Amino acid sequence: MKKRKIGFKLKIWIIFLFALTLSLISVIWINNELRPTLLAYCDQEARRVATETINNSIKTEFSNKISYDDIMAIKTDKDGNIVMIQANTVELNVIGSQIALEVQKRIADIKSRTAEIPLSALTGIELLANLGPRIPFNMKPVGSVLTSYRSEFASAGINQTRHIVYLDCAASVQVIIPLARNTVTVSTSIPIAESIIVGKVPNTYAEINSDTIERSIKEYNTNKK
Repeated sequence: MKKRKIGFKLKIWIIFLFALTLSLISVIWINNELRPTLLAYCDQEARRVATETINNSIKTEFSNKISYDDIMAIKTDKDGNIVMIQANTVELNVIGSQIALEVQKRIADIKSRTAEIPLSALTGIELLANLGPRIPFNMKPVGSVLTSYRSEFASAGINQTRHIVYLDCAASVQVIIPLARNTVTVSTSIPIAESIIVGKVPNTYAEINSDTIERSIKEYNTNKK
């Protein structure tokens, strides 16, 4: 009886050690072989979701609240000729801060997502390209959302110039999947205001710097070359 009990316990231990070894090998294989592929597909989906969130935040919350006349001022001389296009840096700072906070809030509110991984990416078999599991992942914002502005001038006809003000927005999000995590940065640019300027555009204008909101006088004619 004792020998049978010892033999039974030994079999249990052997099965346990075999299962443990197999599990460890599976974890190592997943970590080394599958993790980069899983992260790549989850990162791609996270970029799409974050970009969509940024664009929707700006369009739904601010598109109808930003007026060209509120952020840009056209200065004329006594004869009505345009001599300067000046940026309202105070208003631009306020808008940029509000948009950054709204974008960060919306990204933080994103529920868990899933990314579809084609089996061909895991096995190398192209016939399985349309089949595959959906991998759940979580997203959370990392750091602050950064906003900046830039201007674009383009001809809009005879003696007319289109002035477009763009908002550039960048956000970093952390993608979290079982056994791994990664940080991705997404950037997008959206026109927030534009106007048709009738008359000769002056050789100098107040440009919105891409890094900080400050005015710098530059030659407009050089941009047309």
